[in-house]
Amino acid sequence: MLSSRITAGVFVFTLTLFALEPGPKALVWQSGQIVSMKEEVLDRDGDWTSYVYGLHGKDRTYSVVISAPLKAYIHSTVRFAIDKNLLYIQDLDRKLRKACIVEQSENAPHH
Repeated sequence: MLSSRITAGVFVFTLTLFALEPGPKALVWQSGQIVSMKEEVLDRDGDWTSYVYGLHGKDRTYSVVISAPLKAYIHSTVRFAIDKNLLYIQDLDRKLRKACIVEQSENAPHH
C-alpha cells in the first residue's frame, strides 16, 4: 500500500516537472534500442497510467517514465538525447517526446 502511494507520488511529481520545464536546448542526439516496456496503472480506476521503458544507449542503459506510449516497439532503434534528468526521444513517427529518467546504469564493456 505504501509502495503504491510512493510510486503515485513520484509519477505525479514527474508530470509536474514536465509542465514546468522549458523546451529542449541544443541537444546531442544518439541512437539507442528499446529493450523493455511496462505499463504502470497507479490507481484502481485506471487513472494515471504511465509507461516505463528501458533504453539501451552506447554507454548507458536508461529506465524512463512517460505518460503516453511511444510509437516504437521492443528492439526498435530510436534517436534520443539527454538533458539533466530528462530524456528526449524521437519515436518511429518522428515525434519528439519527453521522458523522465528514473534510473541509469553503465553498460558492461565488450571485450
